[in-house]
Amino acid sequence: MPTLHPSALPYRLPLACGVTLALGLVVANVLADHFFAPWGILLTPVVAGGAVRLVAFTRPGYPLLQAALSAALIALHDCGIKLFGGGTHDTEGQGFVHVFLFFGLLVAFLVLVAAIDQQQASTRLVRRLAKFLFVALLMVHLALTANLGLGS
Repeated sequence: MPTLHPSALPYRLPLACGVTLALGLVVANVLADHFFAPWGILLTPVVAGGAVRLVAFTRPGYPLLQAALSAALIALHDCGIKLFGGGTHDTEGQGFVHVFLFFGLLVAFLVLVAAIDQQQASTRLVRRLAKFLFVALLMVHLALTANLGLGS
């Protein structure tokens, strides 16, 4: 069976570069939602998956940090959409935002699981804790900011 040459393998960014690019992606989508509503909301699943992909597929070794940064980027994106998004902010709009956020969370979680499971250098317990941390942080975020921006 042929094997890939090491130079043909995908290059992994340093964590700081991945986070910076993901933050730029999140800010660009929030600005797009502000000026071209509802495109930012509609692109939420793509942006959430892309941001997590940029953070999670960086150089391995920090699954807990990668999970926490991924959750923080998604929370920042959600707050930005809710606070700076164009249009009226009523309960129907919040439901629309939450539906696309949950689609994005599903995509982001699958990307994170795929990335963390490839990191064989960390123990199985650390990889499981990273997945749990991602879900727990986003549950806390949604519990605290469920009605953020409503009526503004």
